[in-house]
Amino acid sequence: MARTRISSSTTASTALPMSSLPKIPKRKTDKAYVLDRNKHLVRLNAREAGKVLLKRGEGKVERQYRMTCAGCELFVCYRTEEGLESASFIYVVDGALSTIAAETTPQDAPVPPCISQLEGGLVQVAIEVEDRSQRSAITRVNADDVRVTIAAPAARGEANNELLEFMGKVLGLKLSQMTLQRGWNNKSKLLVIEDLTPREVYEKLLEAAQP
Repeated sequence: MARTRISSSTTASTALPMSSLPKIPKRKTDKAYVLDRNKHLVRLNAREAGKVLLKRGEGKVERQYRMTCAGCELFVCYRTEEGLESASFIYVVDGALSTIAAETTPQDAPVPPCISQLEGGLVQVAIEVEDRSQRSAITRVNADDVRVTIAAPAARGEANNELLEFMGKVLGLKLSQMTLQRGWNNKSKLLVIEDLTPREVYEKLLEAAQP
């Protein structure tokens, strides 16, 4: 039986076209993509990240043997069997699959579409924000957006203010060099920045990213 090749090199990497991703089944518990190793030829550039025990319903515990990207060290996939070679299924976390094809390290990968060049030397970054988190952090950089957690609540614009201050620290920019162009009242935002190239923005975001 022919198998579909899937490769994972950074947080966002696969040989599948985006249109075919919905055909891969997802787990009901966490929406992770389920890769059947009898159907998919999986090549991972990932490192073992240890075992995690999760509660799944009343009295049920699930063992996850997690793996992180070898380049940026973000959590990208897991299995429920200890041995990688004997595992029948690989579960890829939602957002880790995209059409970005990376070769070796994040620095060698193309800049994802969520970071785009505008006229006048400006750079636009698509951001998805999760407010009321324990900390302000960049948790994922994929093709569609940069995922950012913010401690402040969304009410009264507190999360927007904290987002700008946090991104300023990550990118090494002043508030006057950044403009929140869209998304003041929702979680999907467009941030426009000055004085950096898309590549510089991408590398700074990867450097700051935490699982």
